[in-house]
Amino acid sequence: MNRISRTINNIVLVAGTISVLTGASLAATPAGASPTGAPLSAPTQVTKLVFQPTSSTNFTDPICGATPAGVTTNGCRTAGNLASYSQVSFINLDGSNLTTMRVDCTSGSATNWQAPWEGVQRIAVDQSRNRILWEMSSEPGISSVDSDGTDCGLIANGGYYGTKRIAIESGANFIYSTQYTNLRRFPAIAGSSPTGESGTNLTLTGLGSFTFTSVNDMAAAGGKLYMAVSSNTSKAIIEVTLDETTTSQQARVLIQGETAVNNVQVDSVNNRIYWGTGSAVRRAVLSDGSGITTVATGQYSWAVPVPAESKIVAGGYTNPTVMDMSGNILGTLNINTNTIPVPIVFTLTGQTVTWSPNTNLDLSDSPATPSALAASSGPGAIQYSVLNAGTTGCTVIPSTGVLTFATVGTCVVRATTAASGNYASGNADVLFVITDRNATTTTAAAVTTTTAAAVTTTPLLPATGQDTSSGSLVAFFLIVTGLAMLVLGVRRRSAVH
Repeated sequence: MNRISRTINNIVLVAGTISVLTGASLAATPAGASPTGAPLSAPTQVTKLVFQPTSSTNFTDPICGATPAGVTTNGCRTAGNLASYSQVSFINLDGSNLTTMRVDCTSGSATNWQAPWEGVQRIAVDQSRNRILWEMSSEPGISSVDSDGTDCGLIANGGYYGTKRIAIESGANFIYSTQYTNLRRFPAIAGSSPTGESGTNLTLTGLGSFTFTSVNDMAAAGGKLYMAVSSNTSKAIIEVTLDETTTSQQARVLIQGETAVNNVQVDSVNNRIYWGTGSAVRRAVLSDGSGITTVATGQYSWAVPVPAESKIVAGGYTNPTVMDMSGNILGTLNINTNTIPVPIVFTLTGQTVTWSPNTNLDLSDSPATPSALAASSGPGAIQYSVLNAGTTGCTVIPSTGVLTFATVGTCVVRATTAASGNYASGNADVLFVITDRNATTTTAAAVTTTTAAAVTTTPLLPATGQDTSSGSLVAFFLIVTGLAMLVLGVRRRSAVH
């Protein structure tokens, strides 16, 4: 600010204030926004499908060694059978985030049996223990592993061949398996024996004259086992009430007379039981087998309800179909699988995104590369997007964060890290301020000039008795007009001696 003043005898003139602004004039100049994207305050859960993928090429992980004892498209066992390796995959029900996890089985005396390197016929999930279980197609046995691919352990050893199915209720003490029509019970987790347990044979009572020749699939829920079976005359679903204290298990025929029951899966939330026939998805009331209805028709060899997502996944082993609970098709999953996919719930870890670039940019900087790129605490790749272009017309290259803009103003850009594996997506927002250093704006205060009428004054007379011998009095006036102020001074003239 410049204040100009001048004294003219008895007159003091105070001029108005003049301001000069250089550069763009902004109503407000916000600083760059603070990075955001802290981990989610509450755990985020997502339901995925776990399955063993079908591959046309051999398992290529270098961990198998140059001369493995065996190698297939699904895995391998190393020379000397010191370890076995395989893989399982996960996919979201919207078809996103397809990931493959290596299964490492390296301990115990039967490591060549452990990993499903020759393929599996059935996968099961023990959700409360965070374990994935399978039976081996060639070397008989049941193994399990944590959902991150570690802590592999052998539950059941070999000794019986043929079509095998497994089922476990999450958190239960036992897992159930079949060989042809024989039902066997094993501990739910790997026992102290490094070669696995031999299991306990069970007998079924209460079926009367009904007999079956094979078991196509099994599922466990609510303390009961549901077995999709075939007899010489019909296909049926048997309900077995599980009693851990005895080898005799009470059973009943829940559903009978179907043309085919290729698999069986339970929706305990909605009290429904599902199965695929090869040409349809069927379901009934879980508690009594009533109300059998066809949900959808098509080449559906199996059907898996996912009540947490209000969806059903059904199909064969290529591009399974995703539908809502009413059978309306929502899409397909672009996967090839050896097994029926099984739901598994993951608790996702939040990813923190930090981003602190220089946020003050000039028009001449466009296109501008950020002085610093965003970083994530997790494995997800960073992508950039414009959240609010304001008046700048800004755009950003998603992969690099390079920013372009056309005019002054503000632009908000978001850095997002993609969900990956067991990590949730995260983001951070940054506000960029674009100015023009070459622009100059000058603003001056308005000055109002007022011409006042002539003022005639009469000198003030001294009060009675006032001494005037030493001089005379001059009148005092104050006139204020707009921004101008006129002061007429008062002074006593000294007498001249």
